[in-house]
Formats: sequence, structure tokens, C-alpha cells
Amino acid sequence: MLPEQITLPDGFTIRDTFGGRYAIQGLLGKGQASVVYLVRDLRVKQHLFALKEIINPNQQELERFMFEAEVLKRLAHRALPRVYRIFAHSKLKRGYILMDYIKGKNLETLRREQPEQRFSLPLTLALMHPVVDALMYLHHQEPPIVHRDIKPENIIVPIGGDEAVLVDFGSAKEYVANEATTLIQHRSPGYAAPEQYGSGTTPRTDIYGLGATLYTLLTGTIPPNAITRVTRSKSKGANDPLSPAKLLVPAIPTTVDHALQRAMAISSADRFETVEQFWQLLNVYATEQQVQLPRVTSEDA
Repeated sequence: MLPEQITLPDGFTIRDTFGGRYAIQGLLGKGQASVVYLVRDLRVKQHLFALKEIINPNQQELERFMFEAEVLKRLAHRALPRVYRIFAHSKLKRGYILMDYIKGKNLETLRREQPEQRFSLPLTLALMHPVVDALMYLHHQEPPIVHRDIKPENIIVPIGGDEAVLVDFGSAKEYVANEATTLIQHRSPGYAAPEQYGSGTTPRTDIYGLGATLYTLLTGTIPPNAITRVTRSKSKGANDPLSPAKLLVPAIPTTVDHALQRAMAISSADRFETVEQFWQLLNVYATEQQVQLPRVTSEDA
């Protein structure tokens, strides 16, 4: 019956443990074990929120879900969504996170709308600046927080807004040195670092994802899967299938090309130590002139 349904119907009202009531207006996203609804607060009807739901979780899944919520709830950064409520519904066998509804388009959608399906270097740097700042903020937490799913689809430019927002903390993890990290089932091909398929993750895992995201935005090409790269690297005489960015777009400066390759090194030890080091090399090419950012007037379909 209801607990076994994959999603709840439009109009269904969810009650939290604080007396709030939220009416489902539509579905924003759906994964294997979770969904995100657009909901309206029935107490203040003009207020719309995103309500993330995990369905019938086991103990480990519930703990990870609640961790995501607690991580976001204690953070305060302009490029991160704000969490308002965390609650469980025992009757429905579901857990919930009530957060800001970021209405807009993600960078993957915006990239595909460009004439060459890519952005210029100055525009890419301008779009990514608040996200990189948020990533630095996460890594400077004590202990550091590793996002583990940096990709264009998880970066949204709000309608009428000038700054992008980093979303989806479903894979986030606090990093404690010399402590094993849980292996995550969800990985984004092309953006997930090799260690996400086996060994533990560190802040350098996000540097790989950031490098892969910048690579896609600048070249219009999604990088090859990390597993493919690792397999090819072990084959005698085989070349890394990751084409240099400058080979795809000759206008990309050699320094930027090399920085992207280093950020996406197969071995985490060969990457930049910090996001700041990586960004400092790239930011040399940020123009002092005002860059015309894409104006978002509608949300993703």
C-alpha cells in the first residue's frame, strides 16, 4: 500500500513533527531510493520548498540521509541550500529534509543551450566562482566535508539570480584522516574519481570532480569514466583516454589544460593538495571586465 509506493501523489499532505503541513505540488527529481518533491507550506501558502524523501530506509541508509541533513543544517554559505527541517514519518516509513527550493537551470542544461555546447573560459570561471568558494568552505570545516558528487547537473543558476548554487549532498561525508570511508553506491560516470569505486575518499576526491566539471563546461565533452581510465592505464602501451582539453578546444591556455589534467590525475596523490591551489592557477584568466552571465528565466523541464 502507501509505504510501498515509489512516490506520493500530487496534493498529498505530509506532516512534520513540528506541526508543519506540506502539500506536494510536483516531483523535482527521483533516484533509486529517494525523491525530491516541490511542496507548499500550508501555513504560509506562498512559500515553496524542496522536500527530499528517502523511502523505507534501512538503518545505514537512514543514518546517511540524516547526516546529509545535519551537514547542511549547520552550514551557512550563499552558494549552498539552507535546511529548515529534518524529520521522519514512521507510518510512511520515510525520512525527510525540508530545504530551499532553488528554482532555475543546472549548468548541464545551460551548457547544452550554448551554440557550441560549451562556455568560454572567462564565463566558466565567473559561473563557478561561488561554487568553488562553497567547496573551499566545506573543506575548511572541522572535520572537512567532502561533497563527492561535483558535476554540472548539481550546480543550479537560480531564476533571476547571478550566482550558482551547489546542491545534492546525498553523497557527502566528513573526512577524518586514517579513518575508513563508506563506499557509496551512487557514482556519476565521468565525474567520480577512481577512489570512489574502491578505496576511501578525501578532499582531493572533490578536486577530481571539480576538474571534470570544468573540463566539461570548457570543452563540451564529458570526461571518460574513471574506471575506463584506470583500466587503460594498466594496459601496456595504452594511452589515457582523457583527451587534453586544449586538443578539443585550442583556445584553452596551456596552463589551464595542464591544471585540469593534474586535477583529474588518476592517483589522488598527483592532484592538487587543495581547491585553493587549483583555483589560483585558473583564476589568473578571470577577466576584470564584466562577464555576461546566462540569464535564467525558467526552470529545468
